[in-house]
Amino acid sequence: MALTGDEIDELLYLARTGESKEFESLSSALCEREKLTTSELIAAAKDDLSGNGILHMAAANGHVVIIRNLCNALGSPTPQIAQMNSILSSQNYAGNTALHWAALNGHLECVKFLLDHGADPTITNQRGHDAIYEAELNGKAEVVDWVLKEGGQELDESIAQNGTNKNTVVGVAEKTTPKVEETEKITEKLEDMEIKPE
Repeated sequence: MALTGDEIDELLYLARTGESKEFESLSSALCEREKLTTSELIAAAKDDLSGNGILHMAAANGHVVIIRNLCNALGSPTPQIAQMNSILSSQNYAGNTALHWAALNGHLECVKFLLDHGADPTITNQRGHDAIYEAELNGKAEVVDWVLKEGGQELDESIAQNGTNKNTVVGVAEKTTPKVEETEKITEKLEDMEIKPE
């Protein structure tokens, strides 16, 4: 017996709404009944139309508790674990990962958690956008700023290995830097003319 469509819908609903106790209870019961591991449950519970899974739904809605509980159930949360990387890198039919959804909706705590647990910020969706570029497009400056400032060595290494384009995190940084320099020059000229910006 496999998971029914209703059971998958219920798991996705609970992840989307952040009902962590109910989610934990249902997921435990389903894993026990079907003799599934947590990773097998995560792989099985996907929306047929979008390809969104449990992590997509939780991340899109800022439910870091559900994400944390799932990652803890998978075992030691380190970026070196292939199983963890595979799950965190899972893309829906549009190519978006849980990190894409957390970033574009501005859920900084989810973004931090996913990156700390090995989510790859350089994965691009079908539009060629990485998660941080999606955050920029959606006006989520807090997410973009944190990743650019705090992304750390792992982010730098990932970017160095995978390269960049104008629709990626480094592309965002490269686009932003000239704007900052241009703004500074304009401010200096205004000060020379004794006109102060508001």
